[in-house]
Amino acid sequence: MSHTFKFLSLPHRSGEVANVFIHGYSAGHDMEDRCALRKHIPSALHNCINIFAFWPSGHWSQFDSMSSSGVSAIARVSVLGGAAAAVIDRAVHFNSSRNRATAMGKTLLSQLESYLLEFHPYVSKVNLVGHSLGGRVVVSALLDMVDKPANHDLDIGDVLLMGAATELSGDQARAIRKRTNCKLLNAYSGDDDILRLNVGESSAGRRPIANCKNVRMESFGHTDYWPRLEQVLRQSGFHGYQSGLPAGLQPQPVIKNPDPVVTDHFLYDLLELTSDRIRSQVAKLLRSSSWTTLETDNPLYLLTKEFQLLGGHCLVNLARGRGLKYVQVLLMLAEHYDLVDELHDCAQVIEMEALLISSFFRSSFGEAHALASRKDIAKQMSTMTDKSYFEQVDSLAASLTITSYFSTPEAPAPAYRSNESAVTSESKGLAVASTSVLPSLTGLFATTRIKAAVTNLKSAVKPGYSALIPAVAVLFYARLKLNNEGLL
Repeated sequence: MSHTFKFLSLPHRSGEVANVFIHGYSAGHDMEDRCALRKHIPSALHNCINIFAFWPSGHWSQFDSMSSSGVSAIARVSVLGGAAAAVIDRAVHFNSSRNRATAMGKTLLSQLESYLLEFHPYVSKVNLVGHSLGGRVVVSALLDMVDKPANHDLDIGDVLLMGAATELSGDQARAIRKRTNCKLLNAYSGDDDILRLNVGESSAGRRPIANCKNVRMESFGHTDYWPRLEQVLRQSGFHGYQSGLPAGLQPQPVIKNPDPVVTDHFLYDLLELTSDRIRSQVAKLLRSSSWTTLETDNPLYLLTKEFQLLGGHCLVNLARGRGLKYVQVLLMLAEHYDLVDELHDCAQVIEMEALLISSFFRSSFGEAHALASRKDIAKQMSTMTDKSYFEQVDSLAASLTITSYFSTPEAPAPAYRSNESAVTSESKGLAVASTSVLPSLTGLFATTRIKAAVTNLKSAVKPGYSALIPAVAVLFYARLKLNNEGLL
């Protein structure tokens, strides 16, 4: 498993101080949860640069193939035995994540320093905020500093531990403060029963710690810290927090029963802000599926709703009264293309789309296609004409139908804007592989091409996939062109 952090700077960044937020176990594990965590950062921190440090913390519900098969085998013999095996497996999984958090902490500051040097070289101080096992990451990082001689370290300001799933002694806290000159804040709650499961340790998140500023959070459960982050920051006196909203901003009204269509901001807002031509392209692709009932091109609400319904199973949709949100559709497609392990490198929706779209074109057309490289796909798309890109998407859609298995249509060569000097003659003349899903005789025994052929066959057979996949490619193009930081 990866031991690298994926850093994400949130919009509206300014200042010379960076607040770095680190999540715990069963958090930040997929794009939907990462988007949810980002929304909890209060606007009152607008005078600082706010950065999320995502790490592979694992999730209690995610069983690997070995664990899943083992528990299933025991459950076939005894239901109670299977339940006990599942509990034991999850305990082992948490312990593994706990050990990983300690190891990740030892690399946090060096990785963060490299990120700041590249993207925020003017930052002079960092504040650290860690929740649950994220607090363990922070403590591990600071204790690692204690054990090393002073060098050109990052200047540490405030350190806020929230429900920290780690032990921290008063002597360790004193050593950290002496070494870093930081202000150590411990937000804890005696009502945090989840931390009782941190077997073998007396967690700092349940008790006051000597040599810290201890902040008792009344009636706080373990999962209350992120939704009530603003309260924690206010009570702890965290640096950079300012009560109230920045000038010109109004508080958002609380909607008790939000419309799942309108609140799907990564889809609904994108379609609202993009052009009629792009909305028409999305509508055309959705209508190619027999599972949609879309009759007109540009009804924003209906277009969003049909996309969501196409992403979910029809019977499940009927039961819950809605389809899948856009990010959930992307997760579904990532599993379809066996890209789950690569998702850790994606902290924004547009990064996840780039991963998916490059996989779409590579699976259908091979490595030679101009859009098959995730690294270069944004550059290729930015220099490609709109007409040419839509032709590529149409070819992609054609390659995901059953009829494509009985013909060998060819994708048109990409056409680039003539005034784009960044595109070399070599890239303009890049050959595009045949769109035939059936591999050639010489490539028949290539594992990757066989796997791609099987994936494309599943895309053609599964309801809605042959329309969803090219529609996502168009939406990625719209997001790239729009370049709205709040929708990335």
